[in-house]
Amino acid sequence: MLTPLEVHSKQFQTKFGRYNAAEVDDFLDLVGQCYDQLYRENAELKEKLRLLSEQAQYEPEERDEDIAETIKQTLLMAQKAAEDARRNAEEKASLIVENAEREAAAVLDRTEERVRAQQKRLEDLYAQEAAARARFKAMLEAYLEMLEDTHRDAEGFVGGVTRKYE
Repeated sequence: MLTPLEVHSKQFQTKFGRYNAAEVDDFLDLVGQCYDQLYRENAELKEKLRLLSEQAQYEPEERDEDIAETIKQTLLMAQKAAEDARRNAEEKASLIVENAEREAAAVLDRTEERVRAQQKRLEDLYAQEAAARARFKAMLEAYLEMLEDTHRDAEGFVGGVTRKYE
């Protein structure tokens, strides 16, 4: 049987900032089983109370009335305990879900921030590539111009030498 203290003090393990769903489900199953057991016991006590009430009508002794009242009070206490256990379990489960949702939102926010940072880095790399291509193209054009100038100078030199010997 699960006690209210066990329900209140239950700790769940977390993985990657989230509660283990199987562990939470197992615990809720256990709470459900305990609630079912308390519910059945409550029903049995009600039935016993009904039978004792019927007997009390035929045996109106004062002692029997005291027993019936005691059973009735016990039944009411058991019913209240079952309701308290169910309410506490539902509150605990609600808190666990809310906490898991908050943690999931925080993880999502961090992930989105990382994606934005990586997108910015990619844009910077594209800009660096474009600048490097432009510098390389300018350098190649400068070398080509130097080669053409050298070629023109060589043609002029060859043309001048040939005219000299003609």
